[in-house]
Amino acid sequence: MSNKRRGSGELFPTDTPIPPERMFGREQEIAGVVRSLAGGGNLIIAGPRRTGKTSVCDAALERLRDEGCYVAAVDLFRLADAADLAEALVLATIANRGPLARLAHTARRAGRRLADAAVLTATARAHAELGEDLEIAFRPGLASEDPDRYLTYALELPQRIAGADGRRLVLFFDEFQEISAVRRPFGDPDRLTKRMRAIFQRSPGVSFLFAGSVEHLMRDLFAPTERALSQFGTFHPLPPIPPEDWEQGITGRLAEDGCKIESAALERLIASGQGHPRVTMLIARWTHESSLIEATRQITDTHVSAGIRAAQLSDLPKHEQTLARIRSLGRHAQRVAVRVARGSQLSRGLNSKIASDTLHALRDAGIIEQHTPRQWQVTDPLLRNFLADLDHDD
Repeated sequence: MSNKRRGSGELFPTDTPIPPERMFGREQEIAGVVRSLAGGGNLIIAGPRRTGKTSVCDAALERLRDEGCYVAAVDLFRLADAADLAEALVLATIANRGPLARLAHTARRAGRRLADAAVLTATARAHAELGEDLEIAFRPGLASEDPDRYLTYALELPQRIAGADGRRLVLFFDEFQEISAVRRPFGDPDRLTKRMRAIFQRSPGVSFLFAGSVEHLMRDLFAPTERALSQFGTFHPLPPIPPEDWEQGITGRLAEDGCKIESAALERLIASGQGHPRVTMLIARWTHESSLIEATRQITDTHVSAGIRAAQLSDLPKHEQTLARIRSLGRHAQRVAVRVARGSQLSRGLNSKIASDTLHALRDAGIIEQHTPRQWQVTDPLLRNFLADLDHDD
């Protein structure tokens, strides 16, 4: 066995979506997503941030690509406006045609200098097949001249390519709740979703996958009968990763560094993550880091204790920023958030309307979620611990 140790962040990545080959569990969920989308279904996956949605969706898209489907993905959280969305969607869609994607890359780099006869001929041929508005793929910024026109074209393009090539195309919208964000980055949400519904239901060669990290906004977009996207797709829940999958995954990952972990320590590590994928991975990462500091490959409960403390401290700046955001939500927001974290009575000493409005403001900020009509929870266990430990008159 080599004396060179593996890096903790390499064994337990926490800051980016997990590559399919490095995921723990989720095989059944990925297979179900693939089966439904390949068969022409549409799916909605909603849940808090950093709980594995994007990793599952990315793994499903990779598998669908391997099975011969075209795939395209856009992350609405990273896009500024409707013009950005139109351009990103067109580029993601034509990426399924390698030569066309390379042509667009060449044209975008050349800009006004584009003069090569072969490139000009290929560009003209692409316009003839897929429409003149394909020009937004070749000219950065063009979509901003008429965002409505080019976004309509971008939404229609997946079906054009799917139909022309005889391939099913799976289109993935990540952070789809941004459609209805307060700042309305993509225009009027009702108008946009009506346009989407009209186009999507005329796209038989395209399957749609929507993911969002603010569950109540996703449900508001797809559940009420008066919404344009009502019943356009099925909600696909992601259940917690079973403890046995965590046990197998963490044990196997530690073994890559020649480490063994005591059974009681492993049980405590998994329990401390409270079913939250990112938090569990973060605690495992810092637990392994503790073993590196002590230059040991035998991991005990002491290392897990150190891992839990280090995980809490590593997220402290983020928690402090969240606390500042909570305080900006109103006079009683911190008190209510602390009560949710502690599981104590939420409305004691507060007017019932004020308590309800504060809970909904915290929910809209993505800090808490409602699991049942009377049960609220801080979704991130480390943030929950941070809030529960605050000194506050409860």
